Amino acid sequence: MSETITQESSLPFGKHLAANDKKTRDKAVSSLRRYISNGPELSHLDLLKLWKGLFYCFWMSDKPLIQQDLAEKLGSLVLDMPADNAIPFLKAFWEIHCSEWHGLDRIRLDKFYMLLRRVIFYSFLFLANHDWNDERVEEYTTMLLNGPLHPTDRKKPDSIRYHIFEIYFEELDKVLELQKEQGEEVNLKMELIEQPIQITASESVNKIVRNKAKAALAAWEEEKRAEETGDNEDEDDMDEDE
Repeated sequence: MSETITQESSLPFGKHLAANDKKTRDKAVSSLRRYISNGPELSHLDLLKLWKGLFYCFWMSDKPLIQQDLAEKLGSLVLDMPADNAIPFLKAFWEIHCSEWHGLDRIRLDKFYMLLRRVIFYSFLFLANHDWNDERVEEYTTMLLNGPLHPTDRKKPDSIRYHIFEIYFEELDKVLELQKEQGEEVNLKMELIEQPIQITASESVNKIVRNKAKAALAAWEEEKRAEETGDNEDEDDMDEDE
């Protein structure tokens, strides 16, 4: 029997995700984490319904520490599911946030920007946990290009695109540094992970979007050069000491 969610009753925590009571919402998120870790079959429509509930779950959160904690929990959900479910899960996240974005007021924008940042971070951590497998990286970057970074879809909010440009390489660098600190070998083909920003920089129909993408790439290249220069200087200092 398929476990695909087709009715409200098959997702018992669903209606509780956007409850007024924080304890009820927290319990629903915990139930969701346990549920998705078991790897149920979820259609794209199921995932959209799920993220619609989570969107309003986050909408209802107040106070900075509560928002930070919930952003962490929602962002890290991608690590709790079978690997093959992760990209479809992220695809639904971006689809819902792009469609609901224009309904956000200024008061809520900052906390949703924080959620986008945590989702980007944990997306990279998911890829790192799978040794930056080329197929998974390409699946992820293709998802971004077909979603929030689509170069010709004017319905996608530019403010989401701008925020991705701002945080993309920052969050990537955090994950790469974490791997290095843990003594892990980094097997990432950088051209693959840069691809969605590169394509947006050259193919977007919006000149401002193209320029912001180019600026993000330029800043990333400058940072990489600075790191390489620093590494070379450290090696020279070691040679002199010897």
